[in-house]
Amino acid sequence: MTPIAHIAELWRYPVKGMRGERVNTLDLLIDGIAHDRRFAFESSAAPRGKPLLSGSERAQMLLSTATVRNGITCVRTPTGGEFDIDSPALLSALALNPGTLRLVHSQRPLTDVRPVALLSTQTTAQLGRELAEAVDPRRFRANIVLSFDTSSENSPENHLPGLTLRLGPTATLAVTERIPRCRIVTLSPDTAQPYPALMKHLDRRHSGRIGVYAITLKPGPLHVGDPVCVSP
Repeated sequence: MTPIAHIAELWRYPVKGMRGERVNTLDLLIDGIAHDRRFAFESSAAPRGKPLLSGSERAQMLLSTATVRNGITCVRTPTGGEFDIDSPALLSALALNPGTLRLVHSQRPLTDVRPVALLSTQTTAQLGRELAEAVDPRRFRANIVLSFDTSSENSPENHLPGLTLRLGPTATLAVTERIPRCRIVTLSPDTAQPYPALMKHLDRRHSGRIGVYAITLKPGPLHVGDPVCVSP
């Protein structure tokens, strides 16, 4: 099979709503990405039916960084404090008022729709041209960033829904649909300051959708630089 793209970046987000970490290798499991969104915080003040906090509701969550060290999820807060995810002191340090916080741990990813999100370098470059300023790909919180090898077209991943992709030697994904975007993409990954013009632009020029969702058909390791092929 001839590769259509290569993996340019890999990301995981150990805690829902927080900054993630860029890594060189990831394990694709049958239910999603290992250590991706397996933790979340539930608030007593959250809207009924949506108790898990995300960056779109609590922008300050984006100022904390979640990482995995030796299999343990850790959080670094904006003030520089570092805590294991189950440390009681972390709840106070986050200061995510109002409401009482409770840590939620799940064996399955606590994603809103599908467990894996893909984006291309071509798409963020295109957005930069359209907006006449650089667009940080971290805004879109993708797990897998692809660089298409020969395509010069805009948003080449838009043609992937309905296809099966093989990434590296064994991992296989089914691409399901384009991703409808919410307010979180308007928040700076560095400062959480809003940029509402981005959402307006996405609605006007891209039907409010950027990147694609996928589900695992066959698990396996993923590495930066791995080829990506369309599987028959």
